[in-house]
Amino acid sequence: MFTYLASASPLHRLNPSTKLLGMSVVAAGATLAFDPFVPASLLLGLWLTTWILGRAPLSNMIRWSLPILILPLPLAFFTALYTDLTRFNSPTILWQWGPWSLAAEGIVIGIGLGLRVSCFMGTSLLFITTTDPTDFAVSLIQNLKVPYRFGYGVLISYRFLPLLRAELETIRLAQKVRGVGERAGFIGRLRQLRRLAVPLLASAIRQSERAALAMDAKAFGAGPQRTYFRQMRLRPRDGMFLISALVFVLGVYAVAIRLGLANLQWIPGA
Repeated sequence: MFTYLASASPLHRLNPSTKLLGMSVVAAGATLAFDPFVPASLLLGLWLTTWILGRAPLSNMIRWSLPILILPLPLAFFTALYTDLTRFNSPTILWQWGPWSLAAEGIVIGIGLGLRVSCFMGTSLLFITTTDPTDFAVSLIQNLKVPYRFGYGVLISYRFLPLLRAELETIRLAQKVRGVGERAGFIGRLRQLRRLAVPLLASAIRQSERAALAMDAKAFGAGPQRTYFRQMRLRPRDGMFLISALVFVLGVYAVAIRLGLANLQWIPGA
């Protein structure tokens, strides 16, 4: 999850900067909504877009849907539990124990907030799985006029996570070969984490030093401009994608308004 999947899909052929702006439009649309309908509709649209236009395997999409929906649950639960019920004329109390009260209105608000977080995760998933890290860094520099020092920093950060994940797996397998396997129980997990953390930190430091030496060898930062092998150009399809993202968000809000659910300060029963 959150790993680039190489493909020749329509989403992969888009300019990364345009794709980033399109996902920002969708994320902004989810931010402005306080009802469950809008973020749920946006999340469904992102899921279908990643699957159909991004050509992500259906098995991956189904497997990724579980954490996207489950991870925001604690936030949704505590939001529902600590909702200020004095804002409602007659809240529907479903459960009460001591100072805690759980009402139907609070559950709806909590679900709305949880779906907003899921929508943010969905935009990140679509962008990361369909965007080549190198193309993204070059596009930031060439199309959005970001300083190349920052652009290459983004590229290095982008690539470090998969490298560290692979290094972690290598360390874990090496320890297992030496007879230091996984231990059951909470204490065993903590000891295993300590055994993995030290060599992983040492590996991260070595990789950082190698990256710094490579950048110095290529005179990184010596001049105000650099030459590029890749040229990221803006094409009509990029503009169509950005317009489509805006139309999609506006269409979801239009349907929500039609159903009476799109008040930006929407609180049911207030």
